[in-house]
Amino acid sequence: MILNKEDAVLVVIDIQERLSKHISGISELIQKVKKLLKVWKILDLPLLLTEQEKLGDTLEEIKEILGCEIKPIRKKSFSCMKEEKFVEELKRLKPRKVVLVGIEAHICVLQTALDLVKEGYEVHVVIDAIGSRNDLDKKVAVDKMLILGIIPTTVEIVIYELLKTSTDEKFKEVLKVVKD
Repeated sequence: MILNKEDAVLVVIDIQERLSKHISGISELIQKVKKLLKVWKILDLPLLLTEQEKLGDTLEEIKEILGCEIKPIRKKSFSCMKEEKFVEELKRLKPRKVVLVGIEAHICVLQTALDLVKEGYEVHVVIDAIGSRNDLDKKVAVDKMLILGIIPTTVEIVIYELLKTSTDEKFKEVLKVVKD
């Protein structure tokens, strides 16, 4: 139930140019995702990035943090788990726990979360880092995920679960990002 650096992967779902401008609360969502990505990078943890075909590139401010070493996995299906390349990459990383952020909460995030649970993964959905065009869709998606055993979390909960202690060698560097 608690995240560990040793067996977690972050999945950033479809934070793209054409889609993001229609998402409720997108500015705050982007700030939360950026904070989590910066910490994820500091901790040198694995992550996967997806892009829904025909919706443009991942937002530039997200790509800047990720750098050129992270290549997006293009997908046609709403669920990342319906894409062979995604499943291959996930199996290669061998996580037990999958942390999800991105858009849209009630479509790609929800379907991916449900398929991951079906495959035996422990899924953590970062509620303050997912979004939909309308708030009701996000609320119902979150409610559905909770009913089906997906673990709700926030950016700060994820960060501090991964750190475990203020004696972690990366704590001070991470704290600067959290307070920023």
